[in-house]
Amino acid sequence: MLFAILLILKIFLFINITDIKYNRGIILLISTLITLFFFTLIYLSNHKKKQTIAFSFYNIMSAFMFVDVMYYSFFNSLPSIAMLKQFSEVTAVGDSILALLSFRNLLFLLDIPFLKIYSNKKRKKLAEKNKSYKTYIRWGIPGGIALALILIFSYLAFNDMIEPIARQEIYSYHIKDIKDTIIGEDIVEGRGIFTQEDLEELKERTKLEEGKYTGIGKGKNLLVIQVEALQDFPLNRYYDGQEITPNLNKFIEHESTIYFNNYYQLIGRGNTADAEFVSNNSLYPSMEDPTYKQYYNNTFYGLPWILRDNGYTAWVFHGYKKEFWNRSKAYPNQGFERFISEEDYDLVETIGFGLTDEQFFKQSMDYLKELDSIDDNPFYAFMITLTSHTPFKMPDEYKELNIREEHENTILGDYLQAIHYTDKALGQFFEALKEEGLYEDTVIALYGDHFAITGLNDSGVELMTDFLGYPYDIDEMFKVPLLIHVPGENIKETVSKIGSQLDFLPTILNIMGYQNEKGIMFGKDLLNYEGENYVAPQTYVLKGSFIDDEVIFLMSRDGIFENCIAKDNKTKQKIDVAPFRERYESIIADINKSDYILKNDLIKFLIENEGEMDFDALIESDIPDYEKIGYLNYKPLERLDTLYYVGYRLLAVDIEWYPDKKTILLDDGVDKRPMVEGSIEEYKQVLDQYRDDQNTLEDLINWMKKHEDTYILLRSKELDESIFLKVIEDYPELRDRFIVEMKDFEQYIKLSNKAFKNIILNVADTEYTDEEILDFLNRNNLYGIIIDRKQAKDSLYKKLKKLGINIYIY
Repeated sequence: MLFAILLILKIFLFINITDIKYNRGIILLISTLITLFFFTLIYLSNHKKKQTIAFSFYNIMSAFMFVDVMYYSFFNSLPSIAMLKQFSEVTAVGDSILALLSFRNLLFLLDIPFLKIYSNKKRKKLAEKNKSYKTYIRWGIPGGIALALILIFSYLAFNDMIEPIARQEIYSYHIKDIKDTIIGEDIVEGRGIFTQEDLEELKERTKLEEGKYTGIGKGKNLLVIQVEALQDFPLNRYYDGQEITPNLNKFIEHESTIYFNNYYQLIGRGNTADAEFVSNNSLYPSMEDPTYKQYYNNTFYGLPWILRDNGYTAWVFHGYKKEFWNRSKAYPNQGFERFISEEDYDLVETIGFGLTDEQFFKQSMDYLKELDSIDDNPFYAFMITLTSHTPFKMPDEYKELNIREEHENTILGDYLQAIHYTDKALGQFFEALKEEGLYEDTVIALYGDHFAITGLNDSGVELMTDFLGYPYDIDEMFKVPLLIHVPGENIKETVSKIGSQLDFLPTILNIMGYQNEKGIMFGKDLLNYEGENYVAPQTYVLKGSFIDDEVIFLMSRDGIFENCIAKDNKTKQKIDVAPFRERYESIIADINKSDYILKNDLIKFLIENEGEMDFDALIESDIPDYEKIGYLNYKPLERLDTLYYVGYRLLAVDIEWYPDKKTILLDDGVDKRPMVEGSIEEYKQVLDQYRDDQNTLEDLINWMKKHEDTYILLRSKELDESIFLKVIEDYPELRDRFIVEMKDFEQYIKLSNKAFKNIILNVADTEYTDEEILDFLNRNNLYGIIIDRKQAKDSLYKKLKKLGINIYIY
């Protein structure tokens, strides 16, 4: 059992590396029992190749843990096989992940070559002995372990702990991830009805009030430069007396530049592309797929469209492949009229990914002059740099900084060389703009897309903390600079109000003097907004995390609010999380609204209805808010007709599996299956008779087709979502006429986005507390909730009423 012992030790190391803080004991126990179950099942079998099978299982689990800890060290989360569909983009950070190789991480693999020798010897000994175990031993020991696991999982299910454990325990996580990926199920929040109140609040938020610096750039060209991996820390910093970013520092000190030094990245699955999307649209990015891939066909109304409606011509420039991140398909709906990509440049000088920044800016000048000559109106040029991309490996001839030996070939030393080079290219570009007569008539905005050096592993934190002289944490890691230069204006200022790429659009619109009259913005004008602001990242931390002037709030991996971490933003000391629940819930609601806008292409509705929302068209497939539900608790088809004729249009039907798991029956509450003894043929005959006595789902569907104004609430006594998913699989055209009942929070994962638009939560006879119910409903928009009479008489009812959710008393 050497393999079992070593694998359990690796699991213990895995738990420590992945920072599991809650339920560590039970997670380790479950992992240990599952490991022992597999190895006892293998070694106690009579299989001739059991040593080979055991070694293979050991190698597979070691590989899984190695990949997990490598990914976790970079992204602060566990990987999913769903990311394979983004493989071409994921390879972009491959070198950075390789930089995270450490002896501790390699421990998951280093023993395998030695164990290979041991396994070969062991295999020969087992073959010689050919020991055979008695049946009660072969099945009794793994069976006993399996029984222990069943009891543990039953306890967890009873106490609603399955989901928190499954997010952290290695076997549970990967089994669930593989299953969900194959079936196509993801947690999707923000699916609820978008209300008139939501629309009015967002439209009011989108309005820009005249104030500080309003319109000082009006009529000028706008040039926005998104700099690859530009963090804030290199600016105004010296390395052994060498200025790291002399040109950007000079730019900051210019009398016409505003420097935002408390500005953060806000990206999703699309990294650099999402930084573009968020900055240009002031919407939260998708957390399922890169936004440019998932929503490239949506209608948007961001910076390119707003400026085009005011006479501008909008082009985008990037010296890489036009297909990368699906840019070529996404840009037209973003509002860009032309994409100058790798195929438009002469690749005379390349580093890393492709064209060097110096050549990119130099060759772009001819295109900028072409853009400027189109008409007498100003232009909008959006430029994306490339050379300072991870892994920051610069050829020796481009290295100009003298790096100390201790920083040679480290991510810090390499990054400083790369960003110093990009700074030089930017300085040359600014001079070229002046020589071509474009500089004095162009507003220049420049910001970083995302971090370069992770603050999520010990080596990176130690390296950066030593270099900076203060702790390098997730707060510092997410900071990128924003510079806005308006020629001819005396506006030199450093703005320390917290903000993110979500705030870029409203801030630059204020300077350019234009209103967003057709779209929606979630960001704030950082120059004039007087309330509190926050940053709500969803990558490298979990949804619900946020940073503001007061606190760094990090959502717990198990999803339980009380287990979250709150740190004072100044002292970095841990503080009580309780006071931040209201802000946490407000931020969740904001992200959900943005997510709903993307999923339902709401900007299109706004534009087509001249700023108003045609809610009838928007929710034409949604089920009306019925006060009562007619319940078919006996003789389903007869009762359907009865309830229909007395006025019910929302009817609840219990369904159950016919034993073949292929046919669905309407449950009338009476079990007509007699107990039988005899042959399989006799049993099948009884089942067939039972089936003939019952109404099937097909009968219900035929009835629905004859009564097109009805809606059906599907219920099942078993907590088995497969029966509901089968309904949608067989009758997708009736998706909008079904509501489905869930009784366990975990069912929401399977029943939401990919299946049912409308879900009712039944909490009658459940153990959920009022706080847990309200927290769940705040995070997930449901059609309604079913409570019992006792719950209807306590404070829960009043709190549910405030949520505006349909309430039914069972």
